[in-house]
Amino acid sequence: MSAIQPLSPQAIASLADRSSSEIARPQSGAPVGQGGFADLFANALEGASNVEHAAEDAARRFAAGDPSVGIHEVVISSEEANISLRYAVTLKNRVLEAYRELMNTAV
Repeated sequence: MSAIQPLSPQAIASLADRSSSEIARPQSGAPVGQGGFADLFANALEGASNVEHAAEDAARRFAAGDPSVGIHEVVISSEEANISLRYAVTLKNRVLEAYRELMNTAV
């Protein structure tokens, strides 16, 4: 039995690229630095919501006995929803922390 190895950034990127229901990313034609936190946060929340709906749909189909949905797919989609929600919450917390730090900075 071998130990669990950490994922490399390339492996994480390839997992994210395979799913069409992932968190929305800025369009390639959009200038870097354009848009703000509101856009980024809205995209993260929308993506988390989409992934959560996909997980609920997979669980519902599995419970109804759909042979095309296995328990592993239900667990994977559930974990994707969990990660997406944690990402949105972490994003919000980091921005609030940065805002508080800026407000406490003496001018």
